[in-house]
Amino acid sequence: MDEPPRMLARLSQSLPEPVTPNAEDRLGAAVFVGFVIWLIWLPMPFGSVEGWARSILHTGAFGLTIWLGVQALWFGREVTLNAGVGLGFGMVLLAGLQLWLGLPGLLETIDAFYTRQAAVHLTALVCLFLFSCNVFASEKVGIYLARVLIAWGAVFALYAVMQHFIGQGSYAAFRKLTATPFGTFVNRNHYAGMIEMLAPLAVALAAQRRRGADDDVRWLYVVAAILMLLSLGICASRGGWIAGAVGVVMTMALVARQQRRFRQAATGSLLLIPLGVVVGISWMGVDPLVSRLRAPGDLPATADQVARNVIWKNTLTLIRERPLGGSGLGTFQIAYTKVDTSNGVNRVEQAHNDYLQLLAETGLLGFALGMAWLGWFFGRARRALHGGRHGQQDLEWQLVRIGAISGCAASLVHGFFDFNWQIPANAAYFVVLAALATASGKDGGEGR
Repeated sequence: MDEPPRMLARLSQSLPEPVTPNAEDRLGAAVFVGFVIWLIWLPMPFGSVEGWARSILHTGAFGLTIWLGVQALWFGREVTLNAGVGLGFGMVLLAGLQLWLGLPGLLETIDAFYTRQAAVHLTALVCLFLFSCNVFASEKVGIYLARVLIAWGAVFALYAVMQHFIGQGSYAAFRKLTATPFGTFVNRNHYAGMIEMLAPLAVALAAQRRRGADDDVRWLYVVAAILMLLSLGICASRGGWIAGAVGVVMTMALVARQQRRFRQAATGSLLLIPLGVVVGISWMGVDPLVSRLRAPGDLPATADQVARNVIWKNTLTLIRERPLGGSGLGTFQIAYTKVDTSNGVNRVEQAHNDYLQLLAETGLLGFALGMAWLGWFFGRARRALHGGRHGQQDLEWQLVRIGAISGCAASLVHGFFDFNWQIPANAAYFVVLAALATASGKDGGEGR
């Protein structure tokens, strides 16, 4: 019979070895690669608007948050909770109160099923924001993701342009669509809502001057920016044109301001980007774009369609009926039927203005939370841009944040004309860029 010390030695040999820091790094790298692949996949199935695709988005967001918990409990990593995350969960709490408090006319949802669905979706987006804020605590991780998003945006834009001229209104050349598809989206406005967020990243990094042969990468960013902005022009989304112009102008203005601090900034190369877009559109033909400018609108006020101004007017009526708590998160398509003045042939599911829809669904309480989040976002982003060192790596990190801030600003402008935040993939990209814009970016830190 073995002696107790030998038995303990054999038992210890049979147990799994404790996780080492190297193992943690490998696990973290695997999770981050999965996060990048998942993020790239989200726009592919029509922007993840269908139920099964949305479920994959939710599963990914909750899984990434679970990984944060594992890091905190198992590896002892610190998880950062900022005010933006708190305000996001405050909106989730408001949806819960709409469901369970039940104050008629004040704070009660008109359809519990839709509000539960919207609350789950909002929780997933807040969890994604929480994960992104923590993973971008490393400048290296944030810069790497920005490079990946630029490369992905350029490839996606090239595909969208080819699909536009070859696909003849089909998705991936095999599924015919009756709407106005562009890229992998069923609506050109939703494609514009995504690409307008990615293009400023390429524009910002095109201003980075490096030494020697490494400087050639700047021209790749110029090409990527031209491809994305060219596709934005061809998609013929007028709201996208306005938002894209705001994003590009804001990027150039912030880069020019940063040039005073960073002598390495190469603002001259930025002038090639609008020149390349103009040349590209001229070569492909400007007649369709001119016709688009002259068109009365996406939603003309005909017998069977509803114009945006009519929707907005009716939405204001809806807001006046429930000013404090709204009709319930995610219930716009149900609540709007009571104020619809059209013949009802076409169902209005969105307000075509994300701010009015937020006010209609969550009332003044939810709108105040949303405006507080925007105030926090721009305040945090402004402080991030004013901080930093004066080295080459800090220049690239600052340019990444400039691109992320400008991309978010473009999406915020587009929110006045369309409903891109109701498209799951676009909403996910927005919260990731918002986290990138407000990240602390500790030098040399490892991604979490």
